[in-house]
Amino acid sequence: MVATEKKKFHSFIRKIILTFNAIAVIALLLSYAASYINPTTFSPLAFAGLSYPVIFAVNLAFIIFWLIVKWKYALISILFIAIGWNSVGRLIEFHTQKSPDKNTKYIKTISYNIQNLVKESTISTKHIRDFSNESKILKFLKEEKPDVVCLQELLYDRKGFKEFPAELGKQIGCRYFYSENYYPKNDNKKLDAIAVFSKFPIINNGFIKYKQKTIAIFADIVTSEDTIRVFNLHLASLHFRNEDYRFISEMDIQKKRDEFRKGSGKILRKINYAFQKRGFQTLIIEGALAQSPHPVIICGDFNDTPESYTYRKISKGLTDAFVESGSGFANTYAGKLFPVLRIDHILYDKSYSSINFTRHRILLSDHYPVSCLLYKKK
Repeated sequence: MVATEKKKFHSFIRKIILTFNAIAVIALLLSYAASYINPTTFSPLAFAGLSYPVIFAVNLAFIIFWLIVKWKYALISILFIAIGWNSVGRLIEFHTQKSPDKNTKYIKTISYNIQNLVKESTISTKHIRDFSNESKILKFLKEEKPDVVCLQELLYDRKGFKEFPAELGKQIGCRYFYSENYYPKNDNKKLDAIAVFSKFPIINNGFIKYKQKTIAIFADIVTSEDTIRVFNLHLASLHFRNEDYRFISEMDIQKKRDEFRKGSGKILRKINYAFQKRGFQTLIIEGALAQSPHPVIICGDFNDTPESYTYRKISKGLTDAFVESGSGFANTYAGKLFPVLRIDHILYDKSYSSINFTRHRILLSDHYPVSCLLYKKK
């Protein structure tokens, strides 16, 4: 009798675990679907795409559990992970670093959201006196010996702001540059820009706006082998304020229900609004890419992961440097929230290839810089 009751109990527990496993699998399928639905049409699905690394980890945990307990059940999560195997490749890769070929001409490309050069989110450095972070970032860029550098959140509002891009380019060895302020009203007040720097001549440039804000720029660069159009993107962010981060960091069950509901609702609305904005911005970027007369290289802070509508549409027909030549789990966001996300990307035309994609683990911003060596296929 006791053995029978024990068996029934184990069966009951197994059914509960299988139910949670089924929920995890459904969440996995929803994360796959997120990249195919424009968040302007149905934004809630985008949350599943954002959560893909966590959802994948949960399914992996179920696989390990069932392999120990009852291996046949492990096939549930294995099957659905296999269905979206390309998503795994965009999450984690195992390429080894290669020695550059002496007979190949590489384009060392870096993309970096430098968070205003002061290691904190700010719209002005009026009351900031410590600019040591600026010299550290410039030192990093100089030591990397880049050929093309795409910077987001390039802020300089001190004396000589108009000359600063030229000076920066000189310091990092990329004397050709093009920058565009996020908002035209700041043109004669400060540098608050997105910028491209190059060792090679820039023969043409332009910018792309969404609701009066610059969300991307492009520069046509003449290399020794080709003319390429380099896009530098900075798509809609969450615009969290200090009180939002404080709410999240202090979140616990002791909070009053009304206070929790108000705070969490505000954060979810901001995330949802950002999803929708990027949905509209993606359509604009798509149009600009289609008009390029040259092979494209796209760098930038997408503020979106590989399991997003934005990434899928913009990367269509292009190669992801991390997927082709990266290694490990290349999360690029180093901020207080969502530390597992890869939202900074380097994409390029199929006529190019890459080696040695690197996520540089330096904490000088709320993003890690990413780089790779690009070369034209024979």
